[in-house]
Amino acid sequence: AWYQRRVRDNKFKKMGTKKVKPFQSAEEDKKDVGPLKDRGCTDIICIIIFIIFLGGMAVIAYFAFTLGDPWRIVNGYDSFGNTCGVNNVKPENVTATHAGKDMTDRPYLMYFDVSVMLPDSVNTIINAGESMDAKEFSMMLCVNKCPEKTITIPKEVIPLDNAYRMYQYWNSYKVGEDYCEYGFWDTTYGAEVGKAMDAITSEAVSLTESVEGQRHKDFITSTGASGPCPEFVVQSSSVLNRCIPLFETLKEAATAQGEEVADSTIEALEAKINALLGTDVSASEVMQSAMADVMNSYREIAVMCASSLIISFIIILLLGWIAQIMIYAIAILGALACIAGPAYFWYVWYEAKKELDEQPVKLQSQVDNVETLMIYAIIITVICVVVLLLIIFLRSRVGLMVTLFKEAGFMVMRMIVILFTPIVLALFILAWAALWSFVSGYIYTAGTATDLTFNRVYEGAGDAVDAYKGITMVYYKDHEYVMWVWLYHLFGLYWGTEFFLACHEMAIAGAFCQFYWTRDKRKVHFPVVRGIWWVFRYHLGTVAFGSCIIAIIQLIRTILAYIQNKTKDSQSEIVKYLLMCLQCCLWCFEKVMKFINRNAYIYTAFKGSNFCTSCKKVFGLLMSNLVRVGVINCVGSFILFIGKFLVVIVTGMLGYFMLNNDDQIEYWAVPVLIAAIFSFAVAHTFFSVYEIGIDTIFICFAEDETKNDGTPGREYYMSKNLMQWVDNSSEALKNLKRKKGQQRAQAKAGKSGDVEMSEK
Repeated sequence: AWYQRRVRDNKFKKMGTKKVKPFQSAEEDKKDVGPLKDRGCTDIICIIIFIIFLGGMAVIAYFAFTLGDPWRIVNGYDSFGNTCGVNNVKPENVTATHAGKDMTDRPYLMYFDVSVMLPDSVNTIINAGESMDAKEFSMMLCVNKCPEKTITIPKEVIPLDNAYRMYQYWNSYKVGEDYCEYGFWDTTYGAEVGKAMDAITSEAVSLTESVEGQRHKDFITSTGASGPCPEFVVQSSSVLNRCIPLFETLKEAATAQGEEVADSTIEALEAKINALLGTDVSASEVMQSAMADVMNSYREIAVMCASSLIISFIIILLLGWIAQIMIYAIAILGALACIAGPAYFWYVWYEAKKELDEQPVKLQSQVDNVETLMIYAIIITVICVVVLLLIIFLRSRVGLMVTLFKEAGFMVMRMIVILFTPIVLALFILAWAALWSFVSGYIYTAGTATDLTFNRVYEGAGDAVDAYKGITMVYYKDHEYVMWVWLYHLFGLYWGTEFFLACHEMAIAGAFCQFYWTRDKRKVHFPVVRGIWWVFRYHLGTVAFGSCIIAIIQLIRTILAYIQNKTKDSQSEIVKYLLMCLQCCLWCFEKVMKFINRNAYIYTAFKGSNFCTSCKKVFGLLMSNLVRVGVINCVGSFILFIGKFLVVIVTGMLGYFMLNNDDQIEYWAVPVLIAAIFSFAVAHTFFSVYEIGIDTIFICFAEDETKNDGTPGREYYMSKNLMQWVDNSSEALKNLKRKKGQQRAQAKAGKSGDVEMSEK
């Protein structure tokens, strides 16, 4: 007997000192349950690769900082490589005369050809000078302020053989508004033109009088875009330091040049706007009004966003206290909202349409609001019908989910600080995205300044024109490997973002695991802090491994989307269909991998195993509980979706009541939509804690059911509420009741023994 006890003690000592080695999991047996406290580092190679990858991003950032200048994106740059609003230094390999000028007093960028403001490629929209057409046909100049008036020739005085435009440009130059090429008026020909313009007594005379030898069109190219003076100037306003003309003013200016000029100019601009917006050209005007409405309703938007935070937090707290009532309440309220929501929107649409029909004069904004209401009513009706049908058919499947929500709610209430972890996560992701965007600005502008020399074509002839035919502009040429740099940098964005998300999931899973695998919940101290410590001390390699897989899938999807966009006009219908199917398959594959990764992180959180082992083990657990997994993922996700949907509906109705009667707001739907998107993001962030908690409790429940059977010595760790969902629930509950009775009897006997000893 002594020898057997000695062997048994030595065996337990060895089990107590056993560690999880890197790249392999611990040997498991029926006694090996609960979160592993004696942990070791997992997937070390992966975290080393991740650190090396971050070093590569740092190298790219260093060269981008050396070669790039994001102020060219913020302020824009002219046709000679000068950034507006700053003092420029002339590049060594550039010979352009006007390169390297001080533009401190010229903060705005003006285009001679307004159609290049909307280039075909969206990635050059901020600075149209990147496109080859813009470099070859359009001059862009930095000006001290955007044009405040339109300078063109009325169509009544065509042909254009007069001095009107040069007369206007000269008089604008005298008051400090120069719209011609830098230094033009200081040249010999420019000074002669200025002197001739001074001889003209009035604007009316300039419309009918032509100064021989100084014809204004001698200094305007046949395309009117490459200078030295523009074909016409349109009254503009500053948007992102660019002089953007109002569309109606632009059409009037083009029409003033004649029907042929107007048609070609307007059609070209409309085509570019339609290609960018994917809608009718009037959408640009609607967008301007919508943006103005957003600016005018920023207070209401802030109130709606704050309300979504409060509503989400209240629902989370109520789920923790009265889970069963709240789950059924959410289902009932969701069903009522699915009935009342469409009815309300159709009623509002009916009243608005009735009021509009009674008005003799109908404003376009009123018509748009009525149409928007009808579209919203149709969309909400379809969504609500689907949601209502799901509520009806899944009402009998919520029993297990009620129990899981109770457990999750109990644990959340015991560690309330876990609700603030999504905020910390959001701050980390925002900081990472801001850093990535900051470096992207340098990469985008990390080109080499290069001369672009060509001859301008003029309508007139003479010495003055010959002197201004040749011109050297400057453009920034991309480096040979810039595409690979962008792919590397984009992959870094995906990997880093998924890395933070995975860290958050594993830390929360670790906190829930500690609560589940502790019999006396009062002995759990700082579970969230310990869960975070486990992740950063032992499992960063596992997190890097799983997040890398998701990032690779996302990069492949991005490349495929880029190919689809570039070849959309040249694809056959079969190729389009195949690419769409491939994109759909990749999307499904990404969702499946995210599901597997999350459960693998949960298993790693309480077993300390590496990524591959966790995937293998958790896959076996999920396959052995396939029906339960389906119910939990369908019903649980649906209940959480109803909660998010409820937050969005309440926020949207609040926004409608605040903005509908505001006379300053034309398109109230836009601010409400912005607030609704924000409210959904907030609700999703808060409810993600519950979602991870439920998944963690279920994995622990499945592992507990596998390793234990409720018999003495192998009691379940799960609560009484969860025991009713195991096959031998009655026997397990009896054993638990018997064990508690024995513990009470032993405690009572111990107290009576102490009393007897004290009496003696």
